[in-house]
Amino acid sequence: MFEVRLSIWSALCAISLVFALSATAQMVQILTSSAQGRDAVDQSLQAQRDEQALIGAPVSESVRRFHYELTIQVAEIYDDNVTLASNNRVHDFYTRIGPALTLGFGDTIVHEENFLELYYEPDFLIFADHSNFDAVEQVAHLAGQYHFSRLTVGVVENIQLAETGDSQLPGFTGTIVHGVNIDTGGRRRINTYATHLSAAYELTGKTFLSSAGDYALINYPSGLTDSQRISGNLFLNYQYSPKLVVAAGGTGGRDVLNQANSNQNFEQANLRASYDPTGKLNASGLVGLEFRQFDTGSHDSVTPVLDLSASYKPFDGTSISIDASRGTQTSAALLGQDYTSTQFQATAKQRLLQRVVLSLTAGYQNLDYFGADTHTVASREDNYYFIQPAIDIRITNFWFAGAFFVHRENTSTFSNFGFNDTQVGIRTALKF
Repeated sequence: MFEVRLSIWSALCAISLVFALSATAQMVQILTSSAQGRDAVDQSLQAQRDEQALIGAPVSESVRRFHYELTIQVAEIYDDNVTLASNNRVHDFYTRIGPALTLGFGDTIVHEENFLELYYEPDFLIFADHSNFDAVEQVAHLAGQYHFSRLTVGVVENIQLAETGDSQLPGFTGTIVHGVNIDTGGRRRINTYATHLSAAYELTGKTFLSSAGDYALINYPSGLTDSQRISGNLFLNYQYSPKLVVAAGGTGGRDVLNQANSNQNFEQANLRASYDPTGKLNASGLVGLEFRQFDTGSHDSVTPVLDLSASYKPFDGTSISIDASRGTQTSAALLGQDYTSTQFQATAKQRLLQRVVLSLTAGYQNLDYFGADTHTVASREDNYYFIQPAIDIRITNFWFAGAFFVHRENTSTFSNFGFNDTQVGIRTALKF
Protein backbone atom coordinates (compact mmCIF):
# COMPACT_ATOMS: atom_id res chain seq x y z
CA MET A 1 0.00 0.00 0.00
CA PHE A 2 2.86 2.36 0.76
CA GLU A 3 4.25 1.98 -2.77
CA VAL A 4 0.85 2.74 -4.32
CA ARG A 5 0.39 5.83 -2.16
CA LEU A 6 3.89 7.04 -2.91
CA SER A 7 3.45 6.67 -6.66
CA ILE A 8 0.10 8.46 -6.64
CA TRP A 9 1.39 11.39 -4.60
CA SER A 10 4.62 11.61 -6.57
CA ALA A 11 2.60 11.97 -9.76
CA LEU A 12 0.33 14.52 -8.12
CA CYS A 13 3.25 16.63 -6.89
CA ALA A 14 4.92 16.50 -10.32
CA ILE A 15 1.72 17.64 -12.04
CA SER A 16 1.25 20.40 -9.45
CA LEU A 17 4.78 21.67 -9.98
CA VAL A 18 4.40 21.69 -13.77
CA PHE A 19 1.16 23.65 -13.54
CA ALA A 20 2.66 26.09 -11.04
CA LEU A 21 5.67 26.85 -13.23
CA SER A 22 3.81 27.08 -16.53
CA ALA A 23 0.89 29.16 -15.26
CA THR A 24 2.79 31.81 -13.29
CA ALA A 25 2.97 34.57 -15.90
CA GLN A 26 -0.53 34.27 -17.26
CA MET A 27 -2.33 33.83 -13.92
CA VAL A 28 -0.94 36.72 -11.84
CA GLN A 29 -3.61 39.18 -12.91
CA ILE A 30 -6.40 36.63 -12.52
CA LEU A 31 -5.27 35.68 -9.03
CA THR A 32 -5.03 39.29 -7.94
CA SER A 33 -8.55 40.16 -9.07
CA SER A 34 -10.31 36.89 -8.19
CA ALA A 35 -13.06 36.99 -5.58
CA GLN A 36 -12.25 33.39 -4.67
CA GLY A 37 -9.10 34.26 -2.76
CA ARG A 38 -9.40 32.01 0.24
CA ASP A 39 -6.74 29.40 0.95
CA ALA A 40 -8.67 26.18 0.56
CA VAL A 41 -6.09 24.08 2.38
CA ASP A 42 -6.34 26.19 5.52
CA GLN A 43 -8.74 24.74 8.02
CA SER A 44 -10.57 27.61 9.79
CA LEU A 45 -12.87 30.26 8.40
CA GLN A 46 -10.87 33.10 9.93
CA ALA A 47 -7.63 31.76 8.53
CA GLN A 48 -9.32 31.48 5.15
CA ARG A 49 -10.30 35.15 5.32
CA ASP A 50 -6.80 36.18 6.33
CA GLU A 51 -5.41 34.13 3.46
CA GLN A 52 -7.84 35.77 1.07
CA ALA A 53 -6.43 39.18 1.92
CA LEU A 54 -2.86 37.88 1.85
CA ILE A 55 -3.01 36.68 -1.74
CA GLY A 56 -4.46 39.97 -2.89
CA ALA A 57 -8.10 39.02 -3.51
CA PRO A 58 -10.98 41.31 -2.52
CA VAL A 59 -11.96 40.93 1.12
CA SER A 60 -15.47 42.38 0.94
CA GLU A 61 -18.40 41.86 -1.35
CA SER A 62 -22.04 42.92 -1.51
CA VAL A 63 -23.56 42.38 1.94
CA ARG A 64 -26.70 40.96 0.33
CA ARG A 65 -24.95 38.43 -1.85
CA PHE A 66 -25.29 34.69 -1.32
CA HIS A 67 -21.91 32.99 -0.93
CA TYR A 68 -21.09 29.31 -1.30
CA GLU A 69 -17.95 27.24 -1.54
CA LEU A 70 -17.28 23.51 -1.76
CA THR A 71 -13.74 22.36 -1.10
CA ILE A 72 -12.41 18.81 -1.35
CA GLN A 73 -9.16 18.41 0.55
CA VAL A 74 -6.86 15.39 0.49
CA ALA A 75 -3.64 14.94 2.47
CA GLU A 76 -1.14 12.13 2.87
CA ILE A 77 0.56 12.24 6.27
CA TYR A 78 3.31 10.28 8.01
CA ASP A 79 2.97 10.28 11.82
CA ASP A 80 5.75 8.79 13.97
CA ASN A 81 3.62 8.66 17.15
CA VAL A 82 -0.03 8.09 16.23
CA THR A 83 -1.18 7.51 19.81
CA LEU A 84 0.82 10.42 21.31
CA ALA A 85 2.35 7.90 23.72
CA SER A 86 5.31 8.34 26.05
CA ASN A 87 6.58 4.89 25.03
CA ASN A 88 5.59 2.00 22.73
CA ARG A 89 5.23 4.43 19.85
CA VAL A 90 3.15 3.48 16.81
CA HIS A 91 4.02 5.02 13.45
CA ASP A 92 1.98 4.91 10.27
CA PHE A 93 0.92 6.68 7.08
CA TYR A 94 -2.64 7.87 6.83
CA THR A 95 -4.81 9.55 4.23
CA ARG A 96 -6.99 12.47 5.27
CA ILE A 97 -10.01 13.28 3.08
CA GLY A 98 -12.04 16.34 4.04
CA PRO A 99 -14.85 17.78 1.94
CA ALA A 100 -15.89 21.18 3.33
CA LEU A 101 -19.04 23.16 2.55
CA THR A 102 -19.44 26.87 3.29
CA LEU A 103 -22.76 28.67 2.82
CA GLY A 104 -23.26 32.35 3.63
CA PHE A 105 -25.63 35.23 3.12
CA GLY A 106 -24.79 38.85 3.84
CA ASP A 107 -21.62 40.26 5.36
CA THR A 108 -19.81 36.97 6.00
CA ILE A 109 -16.37 38.55 5.51
CA VAL A 110 -16.19 41.55 7.87
CA HIS A 111 -19.17 40.66 10.12
CA GLU A 112 -20.21 44.30 10.53
CA GLU A 113 -23.64 43.99 8.89
CA ASN A 114 -26.34 41.30 8.93
CA PHE A 115 -25.16 37.84 7.96
CA LEU A 116 -25.82 34.13 8.23
CA GLU A 117 -23.12 31.51 7.60
CA LEU A 118 -22.75 27.75 7.81
CA TYR A 119 -19.56 25.68 7.65
CA TYR A 120 -19.52 21.88 7.73
CA GLU A 121 -16.57 19.53 7.26
CA PRO A 122 -16.48 15.77 7.76
CA ASP A 123 -12.96 14.34 7.75
CA PHE A 124 -12.12 10.71 6.98
CA LEU A 125 -8.86 9.35 8.39
CA ILE A 126 -7.69 6.12 6.73
CA PHE A 127 -4.53 4.44 8.09
CA ALA A 128 -2.28 2.27 5.94
CA ASP A 129 -1.31 -0.40 8.51
CA HIS A 130 -3.48 0.22 11.58
CA SER A 131 -7.11 0.25 10.48
CA ASN A 132 -8.21 0.30 14.13
CA PHE A 133 -7.28 3.99 14.12
CA ASP A 134 -9.54 4.80 11.16
CA ALA A 135 -11.94 7.55 12.14
CA VAL A 136 -14.51 10.04 10.95
CA GLU A 137 -14.29 13.55 12.42
CA GLN A 138 -16.88 16.29 12.04
CA VAL A 139 -16.77 20.05 12.48
CA ALA A 140 -19.83 22.28 12.12
CA HIS A 141 -20.11 26.05 12.57
CA LEU A 142 -23.30 28.11 12.36
CA ALA A 143 -23.30 31.86 12.98
CA GLY A 144 -25.65 34.77 12.42
CA GLN A 145 -26.08 38.43 13.26
CA TYR A 146 -28.94 40.92 12.89
CA HIS A 147 -29.07 44.68 13.40
CA PHE A 148 -32.11 46.53 14.73
CA SER A 149 -32.09 50.33 15.14
CA ARG A 150 -30.09 50.31 18.41
CA LEU A 151 -29.82 46.61 19.16
CA THR A 152 -27.56 44.01 17.56
CA VAL A 153 -28.03 40.31 18.34
CA GLY A 154 -25.92 37.33 17.34
CA VAL A 155 -25.69 33.57 17.72
CA VAL A 156 -22.89 31.03 17.15
CA GLU A 157 -23.13 27.25 17.38
CA ASN A 158 -19.97 25.13 17.14
CA ILE A 159 -19.77 21.33 17.09
CA GLN A 160 -16.51 19.39 17.02
CA LEU A 161 -16.41 15.57 17.04
CA ALA A 162 -12.72 14.78 16.86
CA GLU A 163 -9.90 12.32 17.44
CA THR A 164 -6.90 13.93 19.13
CA GLY A 165 -3.65 13.60 17.21
CA ASP A 166 -4.89 15.10 13.94
CA SER A 167 -2.83 18.30 13.62
CA GLN A 168 -4.83 19.40 10.54
CA LEU A 169 -8.15 19.36 12.37
CA PRO A 170 -10.21 22.52 11.76
CA GLY A 171 -11.43 23.88 15.06
CA PHE A 172 -13.65 26.56 16.53
CA THR A 173 -13.36 25.50 20.18
CA GLY A 174 -10.52 25.62 22.70
CA THR A 175 -10.71 21.99 23.83
CA ILE A 176 -7.99 20.79 21.46
CA VAL A 177 -4.80 22.79 20.86
CA HIS A 178 -3.24 21.97 17.48
CA GLY A 179 -4.67 18.48 17.52
CA VAL A 180 -3.77 17.68 21.13
CA ASN A 181 -5.64 17.67 24.44
CA ILE A 182 -2.83 17.89 26.99
CA ASP A 183 -5.06 17.24 30.00
CA THR A 184 -6.30 13.84 28.81
CA GLY A 185 -3.18 12.84 26.87
CA GLY A 186 -3.00 10.08 24.25
CA ARG A 187 -5.32 9.50 21.32
CA ARG A 188 -8.92 10.03 22.39
CA ARG A 189 -12.34 10.84 21.05
CA ILE A 190 -13.59 14.22 22.29
CA ASN A 191 -16.98 15.69 21.40
CA THR A 192 -17.50 19.40 22.03
CA TYR A 193 -20.73 21.39 21.67
CA ALA A 194 -20.67 25.15 22.24
CA THR A 195 -23.41 27.79 22.00
CA HIS A 196 -22.79 31.54 22.15
CA LEU A 197 -25.52 34.22 22.28
CA SER A 198 -24.64 37.92 22.17
CA ALA A 199 -26.36 41.29 22.21
CA ALA A 200 -25.23 44.93 22.08
CA TYR A 201 -27.40 47.98 22.73
CA GLU A 202 -26.40 51.52 21.83
CA LEU A 203 -26.99 53.96 24.70
CA THR A 204 -25.43 57.12 23.25
CA GLY A 205 -23.19 57.94 20.34
CA LYS A 206 -20.15 56.75 22.33
CA THR A 207 -21.47 54.26 24.89
CA PHE A 208 -23.16 50.89 24.52
CA LEU A 209 -23.97 47.83 26.59
CA SER A 210 -22.89 44.37 25.47
CA SER A 211 -23.78 41.00 26.90
CA ALA A 212 -23.23 37.34 26.05
CA GLY A 213 -24.32 33.94 27.24
CA ASP A 214 -22.37 30.71 26.68
CA TYR A 215 -23.01 27.02 27.09
CA ALA A 216 -20.38 24.33 26.43
CA LEU A 217 -20.61 20.55 26.76
CA ILE A 218 -17.46 18.40 26.55
CA ASN A 219 -18.07 14.68 26.20
CA TYR A 220 -15.45 11.89 26.42
CA PRO A 221 -16.88 8.59 25.09
CA SER A 222 -13.86 6.75 26.52
CA GLY A 223 -15.13 7.30 30.07
CA LEU A 224 -13.28 10.38 31.33
CA THR A 225 -15.06 13.16 33.21
CA ASP A 226 -17.63 14.98 31.08
CA SER A 227 -18.24 18.63 31.89
CA GLN A 228 -20.63 21.48 31.17
CA ARG A 229 -20.00 25.20 31.51
CA ILE A 230 -22.75 27.82 31.67
CA SER A 231 -21.67 31.46 31.78
CA GLY A 232 -22.73 35.00 31.01
CA ASN A 233 -21.20 38.48 30.94
CA LEU A 234 -22.20 42.13 30.87
CA PHE A 235 -19.98 45.07 29.80
CA LEU A 236 -20.33 48.83 29.60
CA ASN A 237 -18.36 50.02 26.56
CA TYR A 238 -17.05 53.48 25.76
CA GLN A 239 -15.73 54.58 22.37
CA TYR A 240 -12.87 56.80 23.43
CA SER A 241 -11.94 57.55 19.82
CA PRO A 242 -12.77 56.10 16.40
CA LYS A 243 -9.79 53.77 16.88
CA LEU A 244 -10.14 52.82 20.56
CA VAL A 245 -12.99 51.20 22.53
CA VAL A 246 -12.63 50.41 26.24
CA ALA A 247 -15.00 48.45 28.48
CA ALA A 248 -15.52 47.31 32.05
CA GLY A 249 -17.75 44.51 33.21
CA GLY A 250 -18.05 41.10 34.77
CA THR A 251 -18.52 37.43 33.99
CA GLY A 252 -20.18 34.71 36.01
CA GLY A 253 -20.74 31.02 35.48
CA ARG A 254 -20.88 27.47 36.76
CA ASP A 255 -18.92 24.33 35.87
CA VAL A 256 -20.94 21.12 36.19
CA LEU A 257 -19.07 17.78 36.18
CA ASN A 258 -20.25 14.17 36.31
CA GLN A 259 -18.33 13.68 39.55
CA ALA A 260 -19.87 13.82 43.00
CA ASN A 261 -19.38 17.18 44.80
CA SER A 262 -17.20 18.59 42.00
CA ASN A 263 -19.32 21.46 40.69
CA GLN A 264 -17.90 24.97 40.87
CA ASN A 265 -19.01 28.60 40.56
CA PHE A 266 -16.83 31.40 39.23
CA GLU A 267 -17.03 35.16 38.86
CA GLN A 268 -14.70 37.53 37.01
CA ALA A 269 -14.06 41.26 37.16
CA ASN A 270 -12.89 42.26 33.67
CA LEU A 271 -11.45 45.12 31.68
CA ARG A 272 -11.20 44.91 27.90
CA ALA A 273 -10.24 47.09 24.96
CA SER A 274 -9.95 47.01 21.18
CA TYR A 275 -7.50 49.20 19.29
CA ASP A 276 -7.37 49.68 15.53
CA PRO A 277 -4.90 52.51 14.84
CA THR A 278 -4.30 51.75 11.15
CA GLY A 279 -5.41 49.34 8.48
CA LYS A 280 -2.21 47.40 9.15
CA LEU A 281 -2.47 46.89 12.92
CA ASN A 282 -5.29 45.88 15.22
CA ALA A 283 -5.36 44.48 18.73
CA SER A 284 -7.89 43.46 21.36
CA GLY A 285 -7.60 42.19 24.88
CA LEU A 286 -9.36 41.20 28.08
CA VAL A 287 -7.78 41.03 31.54
CA GLY A 288 -9.24 40.41 34.96
CA LEU A 289 -9.42 38.41 38.15
CA GLU A 290 -11.39 35.20 38.60
CA PHE A 291 -12.89 34.16 41.93
CA ARG A 292 -13.82 30.46 42.09
CA GLN A 293 -15.84 28.61 44.74
CA PHE A 294 -16.18 24.83 45.07
CA ASP A 295 -19.33 23.01 46.17
CA THR A 296 -17.32 21.15 48.79
CA GLY A 297 -16.91 24.50 50.55
CA SER A 298 -13.30 23.63 51.29
CA HIS A 299 -11.63 26.73 49.88
CA ASP A 300 -11.81 29.45 47.25
CA SER A 301 -9.29 30.35 44.57
CA VAL A 302 -8.32 33.66 42.95
CA THR A 303 -6.39 33.76 39.69
CA PRO A 304 -5.66 36.28 36.90
CA VAL A 305 -7.33 35.71 33.51
CA LEU A 306 -6.52 37.18 30.14
CA ASP A 307 -7.33 36.85 26.45
CA LEU A 308 -5.16 38.90 24.06
CA SER A 309 -4.81 38.98 20.29
CA ALA A 310 -3.04 41.19 17.78
CA SER A 311 -2.45 41.15 14.03
CA TYR A 312 -0.03 43.18 11.93
CA LYS A 313 0.30 43.47 8.16
CA PRO A 314 3.44 45.54 7.61
CA PHE A 315 3.58 44.99 3.85
CA ASP A 316 1.41 43.72 1.06
CA GLY A 317 1.59 39.93 1.23
CA THR A 318 2.89 39.78 4.82
CA SER A 319 0.84 39.04 7.95
CA ILE A 320 1.74 38.35 11.58
CA SER A 321 -0.71 37.34 14.33
CA ILE A 322 -0.22 36.71 18.04
CA ASP A 323 -2.67 35.24 20.56
CA ALA A 324 -2.32 34.68 24.31
CA SER A 325 -4.75 33.46 26.96
CA ARG A 326 -4.92 32.35 30.58
CA GLY A 327 -7.83 30.70 32.39
CA THR A 328 -8.98 27.90 34.68
CA GLN A 329 -10.40 24.60 33.42
CA THR A 330 -11.68 21.48 35.14
CA SER A 331 -9.64 18.33 34.58
CA ALA A 332 -11.21 15.40 32.74
CA ALA A 333 -8.30 13.07 33.55
CA LEU A 334 -7.60 13.69 37.25
CA LEU A 335 -10.42 13.49 39.80
CA GLY A 336 -10.93 16.49 42.07
CA GLN A 337 -8.46 18.71 40.22
CA ASP A 338 -8.50 21.86 38.10
CA TYR A 339 -5.71 23.42 36.12
CA THR A 340 -4.65 26.86 35.01
CA SER A 341 -3.94 26.92 31.29
CA THR A 342 -1.61 29.58 29.86
CA GLN A 343 -1.35 29.60 26.06
CA PHE A 344 0.62 31.53 23.47
CA GLN A 345 0.56 31.19 19.68
CA ALA A 346 2.14 33.17 16.85
CA THR A 347 1.69 32.84 13.09
CA ALA A 348 3.61 34.54 10.27
CA LYS A 349 2.71 34.30 6.57
CA GLN A 350 4.49 35.63 3.51
CA ARG A 351 3.22 35.66 -0.05
CA LEU A 352 5.71 35.13 -2.87
CA LEU A 353 5.16 35.50 -6.63
CA GLN A 354 1.44 36.18 -6.05
CA ARG A 355 0.67 32.48 -5.69
CA VAL A 356 3.00 30.93 -3.09
CA VAL A 357 2.39 31.37 0.66
CA LEU A 358 5.03 30.43 3.24
CA SER A 359 3.76 30.14 6.80
CA LEU A 360 5.17 29.39 10.22
CA THR A 361 3.03 28.70 13.29
CA ALA A 362 4.42 28.08 16.76
CA GLY A 363 2.73 27.77 20.12
CA TYR A 364 3.23 27.00 23.80
CA GLN A 365 0.85 25.85 26.54
CA ASN A 366 1.44 25.44 30.28
CA LEU A 367 -0.93 23.46 32.49
CA ASP A 368 -0.56 23.94 36.25
CA TYR A 369 -2.83 21.71 38.35
CA PHE A 370 -4.35 22.41 41.77
CA GLY A 371 -6.79 20.56 44.03
CA ALA A 372 -10.48 21.38 43.90
CA ASP A 373 -10.69 20.55 47.62
CA THR A 374 -8.28 20.69 50.50
CA HIS A 375 -7.85 16.88 50.60
CA THR A 376 -6.50 16.65 47.05
CA VAL A 377 -2.76 17.15 46.56
CA ALA A 378 -2.01 18.21 42.98
CA SER A 379 1.54 17.92 41.68
CA ARG A 380 1.11 17.71 37.91
CA GLU A 381 2.49 20.36 35.56
CA ASP A 382 2.78 20.15 31.78
CA ASN A 383 4.68 22.23 29.22
CA TYR A 384 3.64 21.70 25.62
CA TYR A 385 4.92 23.33 22.46
CA PHE A 386 4.44 22.87 18.74
CA ILE A 387 5.86 24.28 15.53
CA GLN A 388 4.53 24.00 11.97
CA PRO A 389 6.20 25.43 8.86
CA ALA A 390 4.23 25.03 5.63
CA ILE A 391 4.17 26.02 1.99
CA ASP A 392 1.00 26.33 -0.09
CA ILE A 393 0.74 27.05 -3.80
CA ARG A 394 -2.25 28.34 -5.67
CA ILE A 395 -1.94 26.53 -8.99
CA THR A 396 -5.20 27.70 -10.59
CA ASN A 397 -8.36 29.41 -9.37
CA PHE A 398 -9.63 26.02 -8.23
CA TRP A 399 -6.55 23.96 -7.39
CA PHE A 400 -4.19 24.27 -4.43
CA ALA A 401 -1.26 22.15 -3.27
CA GLY A 402 1.10 22.30 -0.33
CA ALA A 403 3.35 20.56 2.16
CA PHE A 404 3.83 20.88 5.92
CA PHE A 405 5.94 19.69 8.84
CA VAL A 406 4.67 19.49 12.42
CA HIS A 407 6.58 18.80 15.62
CA ARG A 408 4.76 18.58 18.96
CA GLU A 409 6.23 17.81 22.36
CA ASN A 410 4.95 17.73 25.92
CA THR A 411 6.96 17.38 29.12
CA SER A 412 5.00 16.48 32.25
CA THR A 413 5.73 15.77 35.87
CA PHE A 414 3.53 12.71 35.27
CA SER A 415 5.68 10.81 32.79
CA ASN A 416 2.78 8.91 31.18
CA PHE A 417 1.41 12.22 29.84
CA GLY A 418 4.68 13.23 28.17
CA PHE A 419 5.26 12.63 24.46
CA ASN A 420 6.90 13.93 21.32
CA ASP A 421 5.45 13.56 17.85
CA THR A 422 6.44 14.53 14.31
CA GLN A 423 4.20 14.64 11.26
CA VAL A 424 5.16 15.30 7.64
CA GLY A 425 2.52 15.69 4.98
CA ILE A 426 1.55 16.86 1.52
CA ARG A 427 -1.92 18.17 0.74
CA THR A 428 -4.01 19.32 -2.16
CA ALA A 429 -7.46 20.82 -2.54
CA LEU A 430 -10.02 21.47 -5.24
CA LYS A 431 -12.41 24.37 -4.71
CA PHE A 432 -15.73 24.92 -6.45
